Amino acid sequence: MSDLGYDDIKSAWENEIENEGLHDLGDLRLSKMIAYLSNVRLSLASTDAEKRIQADMLTQEALNLEFMIEDLLTLRRQKILKAVISGHRPRGDMTLAEEELYNRAQRALDGHTEFVKDSLAGSKPKKKPSADKSKTSSVSDAVEYVTVRFLRPISDAFLGLDERTYGPFKKEDIAMIPAANARTWLRDGTVVRIVAEEDLSE
Repeated sequence: MSDLGYDDIKSAWENEIENEGLHDLGDLRLSKMIAYLSNVRLSLASTDAEKRIQADMLTQEALNLEFMIEDLLTLRRQKILKAVISGHRPRGDMTLAEEELYNRAQRALDGHTEFVKDSLAGSKPKKKPSADKSKTSSVSDAVEYVTVRFLRPISDAFLGLDERTYGPFKKEDIAMIPAANARTWLRDGTVVRIVAEEDLSE
């Protein structure tokens, strides 16, 4: 599955370190990095005990990959949070998990800004809805959506997490579907995410 190698992962990590901006990293590319790491681990597990040098080399490669991927994702998280605090959207492509981090952090910051304004105006803080009210709110209010373009056809309709039916889809179809449903397809290359122009200009 992985057409990325050690040098590609190292290069992506170094680029993220050397530049202030967020570099493009989609779900598919990240899943290929993880697949390469998994392949190295599998090679290590299947290496004969007598082949000590090969086992040592694979062990070190796996440790290096783990460090680079973890550091890459940590750096990206820091850049995303810094962008939220400075009031702009990161320019590079984000994975769905990173997009969710950005959206949640932005909502939290917006909520705190509203709290500060209300406090300065002498208003009482707004109460959160009670548990009973939140149970009655619709499921689709809590579901996040993503716009995708299908690179492969999906012949069967499926039920989204919002309990709506989606599909079937032909190659090149564009649709807005629940992000949780899109995750697997983003990782295996069935779909690519489409980011609206206005999102990039924020």
